[in-house]
Amino acid sequence: MKAFQAIYRVWVTILTAAVVLQIFFAGYGAFDNVHKLDKDGSTIDQDSYNHSFDPHIALGYFIWLGGVLFLLISFGTRTRSKIYRALGVFGLLTLQILLAWIGYGVPYVAGGLHPINAFIILGFLASITYREWRGERAVAEPAAA
Repeated sequence: MKAFQAIYRVWVTILTAAVVLQIFFAGYGAFDNVHKLDKDGSTIDQDSYNHSFDPHIALGYFIWLGGVLFLLISFGTRTRSKIYRALGVFGLLTLQILLAWIGYGVPYVAGGLHPINAFIILGFLASITYREWRGERAVAEPAAA
């Protein structure tokens, strides 16, 4: 059980870093497409547009799989609060995938909510990461009398 707690702490840290990288890839995709338009002064085709977002799309699915693994790891901790947090992360990540799929057809709603949900995911993961690493320090350093 203690091993699962350590794995949980490390895995949530990895997920948090992956979401930061994911936001970087979204910005890269957007600005790479703008650069392509400025360079040619014309339009870009669908393949060229998608190519700019390929790292963002691929990492998004890997993060979702990481969320599934995070949920499974949380069951090993046998801590109700950790399981609920992991379930919340999994739910937000699943919503993120759905918003991405729906965003193509309804860009003003789902497409607009996709980046907002990304920052909610980042904040939630960062708060879990902070809690996990701070909690270990609090146990390791007993309070002074």
